[in-house]
Amino acid sequence: MPKIDNRTLKSSEIREIGEALFGTSWQGEMARAIGVPRQSIGHYLKSGGVNGAQTAAIIGLVARVAVRDLLAVDERQVVSDARHTQLLELLRRFDSL
Repeated sequence: MPKIDNRTLKSSEIREIGEALFGTSWQGEMARAIGVPRQSIGHYLKSGGVNGAQTAAIIGLVARVAVRDLLAVDERQVVSDARHTQLLELLRRFDSL
């Protein structure tokens, strides 16, 4: 696996990540999420991309959002499984009458 410090994110990749995470109005949201001024995102896009710490911050953002989404799915699954169990127990009770 390549080191993130040596990886360069091109402008098109930054835009792709931003839109995937935050939709069409992504630049301000991305800036807040990685802790930089909004103007920095515009600079990243105009300069052709980023490397080093900026790349690590953006890749880290993708990882955090992915984990948050997976945890939300897991939480919904736990609730669904509990509901399913309750309904099956109720059905068994009424089927035995």
